[in-house]
Amino acid sequence: MYSRTVTEPPEHIVQNGKCVFGTFAGFPKRLDIRNVKAPFSGIPFPQFLTNFRIKSSLVFMFNIGSYIGIVEFFDQKIFGYAEVNFWNKETNRKFAYRSFMGPRRRFIPHNLVAGYCASFNKKRYIRISWDHERNRFSLIFNMNGDSVRPSANAAFLAHYRNPHTCEMTAVVPAPTKSRCNASYACTAVIHGSLSLDKTKRNDAVPMEKTDGNAFLNINRSYYNFVSACEIALATGMIGQKHVSFKIVMQAEESVDIENINENFLFVDGQCTPLPPVLITHSLGLRENWIIQDTENMVDLTFTPISDHFRDNTFVIARTQVHTILGTFEGVLKTQENESIVLHNVEGIVRKQMLRL
Repeated sequence: MYSRTVTEPPEHIVQNGKCVFGTFAGFPKRLDIRNVKAPFSGIPFPQFLTNFRIKSSLVFMFNIGSYIGIVEFFDQKIFGYAEVNFWNKETNRKFAYRSFMGPRRRFIPHNLVAGYCASFNKKRYIRISWDHERNRFSLIFNMNGDSVRPSANAAFLAHYRNPHTCEMTAVVPAPTKSRCNASYACTAVIHGSLSLDKTKRNDAVPMEKTDGNAFLNINRSYYNFVSACEIALATGMIGQKHVSFKIVMQAEESVDIENINENFLFVDGQCTPLPPVLITHSLGLRENWIIQDTENMVDLTFTPISDHFRDNTFVIARTQVHTILGTFEGVLKTQENESIVLHNVEGIVRKQMLRL
């Protein structure tokens, strides 16, 4: 059975100009990876230049009532964007909204104890906030509609002290030990609602407040000029269990990936670190994806249903992102060797290429 060393988080991720790698239970006070010495090929560039190569993202996945979706913030230093994508699980209808954000000192905060990430666009208001001392984190968004899309409003609240909440942090080589990729993950039970306003074609679709599941991921990394990865995400109920997972495959494999990676399975507030995996889709993105490891802990098939594709260019920067709704089939195993059987479980995979 695969196992990985899990320790307490360090006071600082970067100490004396070097990264502190590992898998940590909980989180450091700050997700800050600045001021690594000579992170690119050992060449001692000025740190203000190497710090500029750090990019950040925040992803909040939710599964509540009839809806499943993702809220994403991405910080490219010069500009950023916030995007809301969600689907009706019964009809597979897609709703997509985006907000572009101009230059700002920092889009995604370093502080993991308390902070917020927001887009204040009047037509695309999005705010994700967290505060461990107050025992809560939340998501609010108010999206104005148009001739095609209805206005959408959501408010979700979760509590850190809920027994189903679990927080983990991984600091992995990116892809060598001269620089790092730091990723914070939190899974929780949420309470709230998501409602659609009336349009010319459709009546309003209100939702009573209900319980659901969410997965929050904050990532900060020294990106290559061209970076690519594929990510599988799911959060929800399987039988009577609250189950979430994040499985990542980078195009460029990092060193010591067996002992340090970002793959996690959460079951009822307990975390199982997962081994590295191979994700394949040899017949194309619209056909079945195969997700497997060599330790018999991950054996999944993903069947796509709906693909939301974004291709954006800003000066020389370019992002191509597929956000695909689908269903998972297969088995995941916990560290206690318990099999979590997935049958027609909704989830999302993302295939992204970034040229920065």
